[in-house]
Amino acid sequence: MENIISELFNIQNNIIKNISLDFKRSLYKDINWNARMITITGARGTGKTTMVLQHYIEKYNNIKKCLYFSADNPLILKNGIYNTVKEYFKYYGECVIIDEIHKQNNWSEEIKALYDSYPDKKFIILGSSKIDILNAKGDLSRRTLIYNLKSLSFREFLILKHNKKIEKISLEKIIENHETISLELKNKIPNILGEFKEYLKQGAYPFFYNYSYPEYKSILNNVIDKIIYEDLSSIKNIKYSSINSIKKLIAFLTTSKIPTINVSSTCKEIGVSKETLYEFLDLLERADLIHIIREDNSKLRSIKNSKILFYNPNLYYSLAEEMWNSSADLGNIRESFFVSQIKNIEKIQASKIVDFTVNYDGKIIECEIGGKNKSRKQIKNIDNGYIFRDDQINGFGNIIPLYLIGFIQ
Repeated sequence: MENIISELFNIQNNIIKNISLDFKRSLYKDINWNARMITITGARGTGKTTMVLQHYIEKYNNIKKCLYFSADNPLILKNGIYNTVKEYFKYYGECVIIDEIHKQNNWSEEIKALYDSYPDKKFIILGSSKIDILNAKGDLSRRTLIYNLKSLSFREFLILKHNKKIEKISLEKIIENHETISLELKNKIPNILGEFKEYLKQGAYPFFYNYSYPEYKSILNNVIDKIIYEDLSSIKNIKYSSINSIKKLIAFLTTSKIPTINVSSTCKEIGVSKETLYEFLDLLERADLIHIIREDNSKLRSIKNSKILFYNPNLYYSLAEEMWNSSADLGNIRESFFVSQIKNIEKIQASKIVDFTVNYDGKIIECEIGGKNKSRKQIKNIDNGYIFRDDQINGFGNIIPLYLIGFIQ
């Protein structure tokens, strides 16, 4: 076991060499790093590992104080999480950081046993799905603080790209002062609409900073494949034939210009039953590949009149670039952006009248999303109705530039 710990030290030292402290995700300062156990979930590629290793550098910067390892390392798969951590704590250590936690069978029982056996130690674990953490057999929900790292907001994209300090703007402030805010942002970021177009295509994941678009697209497609072939199976055992059906479903969602689906025709298209379709959509949502925005959030199994959108706009371009580059109808792209920036910050539901209703601080607004020619027709008789327009730098009245939603987080 000593040789294993020594090898993990070598791996950690090599990884740390490539970690920069220049840019930190917005979530970083919201995490209570003093808690005994922290769980960070989120989609692949969003920067979970980088964020926790930044904390390691700032807090410990010593492998004898804190050990990082990935649960899918062959050494860990062979010896188990519990035995590895037990050996490390025998000689060293204040904290362990365990990545890809969902790759180990019975991980929750092992983590619970470690937590109870070492009351003076800290644990940081990284996983894919918050739901699966909460449903884990070891019942960690009472022991850990859970945080979810989303893809980059438009604001974070601008901070990383231009190294500028840009503060968050609440939805309430955007609604009340969007004319003034958009003028201030225009002065700070002169080509803000150009930046926004770039972000929609290549900017939702931190690795955009190091790669050209063709490379970015290739990496993102690899991320998608890993989610399909590796992460989904860690959530639920699925057969290879089901993987093919899931890929058909993703292709169907990628090329559909309408974010709502007809259950019967979709089942026929991909060759599955209604129940199987619901199961696949649930898996994709739990893996942070799609958002399902329902009319009634209490009916979690129903997808009738629900909007099904990819987790962020980059996924549309990555999976079907030529189609979306040539399309004049970018409704899915715009709505995917709106949802990706606002979901989990404010309560959002699909609507029969407009695109979405958003509930914030007990106030409800009706939101219509569109391009620069989007009219007020659908909200003309709604007192709390707003249009969020693409291709528009400045707004007026109840017409708000769509890109401003990207500054909420």
